[in-house]
Amino acid sequence: MMAILFLGGLFIYYWLVLRQHVRTGSVLAMLLWLLYVGLGASGVFIAFTGGIEPIFKPNYLSVPVLLAGVILSISGFLRFKVQNISKVFEMFRGQRFVESVLIISQLLAIAYFLPFAADSLMGDSNENRLFLNEKMELMSSFGLINTLAGAASQLFSSSLALAFIRIASKESPGRSIFRASLLGLSSLSYVIYILAYVGRDGVVYWLMTAVMMYAIFRSHLQPTDRKRIILFGLSVASVILIPFALITISRFFDAEQGGGWSFFEYFGAQIHNFSDYSSIERPITFGVQSFPMFFDAGCAAFMLNCTSWIDIRDIIFDEYLKQGKAPWLFGTFISDFVGDFGVIGALVVLLVFSMGCTKACTVGGSRTSISFPQLLLIMFLFLIPYWGIFYFRFSIINGYIVVNLMFIMFVALLQRLSPLLGRK
Repeated sequence: MMAILFLGGLFIYYWLVLRQHVRTGSVLAMLLWLLYVGLGASGVFIAFTGGIEPIFKPNYLSVPVLLAGVILSISGFLRFKVQNISKVFEMFRGQRFVESVLIISQLLAIAYFLPFAADSLMGDSNENRLFLNEKMELMSSFGLINTLAGAASQLFSSSLALAFIRIASKESPGRSIFRASLLGLSSLSYVIYILAYVGRDGVVYWLMTAVMMYAIFRSHLQPTDRKRIILFGLSVASVILIPFALITISRFFDAEQGGGWSFFEYFGAQIHNFSDYSSIERPITFGVQSFPMFFDAGCAAFMLNCTSWIDIRDIIFDEYLKQGKAPWLFGTFISDFVGDFGVIGALVVLLVFSMGCTKACTVGGSRTSISFPQLLLIMFLFLIPYWGIFYFRFSIINGYIVVNLMFIMFVALLQRLSPLLGRK
């Protein structure tokens, strides 16, 4: 019933608000809506098949909270129009340098992480995942190489964006299938990076990001280029889904309901988990769980003696377990924000987030088109609720946030200084 109410709210929002914007090119808002409709549909399927039930009595008050968070997130991208990105196809001076840095660094990252990824897939992947500490220590022993390789891999979405721009550009020297292919291949560094830690997330998020890019650039592509991209995407998917399947089989096919059910559990149980989390006393962590790096930096800046997430994690988890709910089950990124800031605090954060996204997507006045750095910022913001259908992915030491924001600022500075630079 909760999933039906959630779906009903999304369809009402579509009829009253979204459909008018979709007609004018709001592809990101529509993509996000479709994703969460899929979440609701999976939740309905789970409910009717009796596969997964809330541990506690269904908390129907949790549905409007979750729905409000999703609607705020979708609304932040209503002003993004695909026709407003024409400026990104104008090469800026230094673009080839940026592309070359991404290609070289990410290909080197693939070479560095590939042996670790191969080792992760040998034997029992689930056992390798449970005994990951030794491998992490070995990787950490490479020091700066390990850090730089990880940072380069986290810029994979920028490589994909530049690849699409190179294909969609109608004028030479902007158009380059060769450079687009190199950028597309180098973006797979993120998949290899996550596989090195016996993770499937890299496969899922690369595919999701590729779909996002195609939605943004589709109307700017020639029909023949669309076919090439779809063929490339299907070819890549057929390869990277092999390690995804190996890890899935190892982790879940011994379960009572079989490994196939894990897909519905991962993509439909969030509504039930959010209901359960709303039925217990959740300790508010004031941002230390989702934003540990920024929390620690804030404490240091104000010379406060704060406790880090690593120090209090077991205590917080015990509070959940004592009440009968595992704290690591997915409840969407909104659930993570509620755990950090409470219901009202999370909705305030999402309201500010939605307003920031609206500002980033707005074109008007002196800004007649979306620039490349602006597009990177929009995509970065979009990934928070897009990937966040599972959980707040950026919470892992917040490295993804820092690396990508630094890269966006660097590209923005480079573009601003482009008149003073030499060749493109």
